[in-house]
Amino acid sequence: MVEFDIPQPLTEDFLDIIPDQRTVIDRLFTDGKLLSYTVASDRTRVWAVMIAESESELLSYIDRLPMTPYMDYDYNELMFHNTVHLMPAMSLN
Repeated sequence: MVEFDIPQPLTEDFLDIIPDQRTVIDRLFTDGKLLSYTVASDRTRVWAVMIAESESELLSYIDRLPMTPYMDYDYNELMFHNTVHLMPAMSLN
């Protein structure tokens, strides 16, 4: 799990790269490398649970994120990560 500290105050440069960040986040989800991505309600911290075979692989994913140069981060290896995936009920009508 990677924990990022978002710089305060939020600068215009930082806000301008949000679309690029979302694109990379979406790609990591699609590739199955990112399990969850959570932003604190006060916009000071981000938590990302990623799947990587090695520390260097994890760092390569972190380096892909456009916002990484603006943020301090730390990471910890998790023993497991449980989550609930809610699927909408399908209608056969």
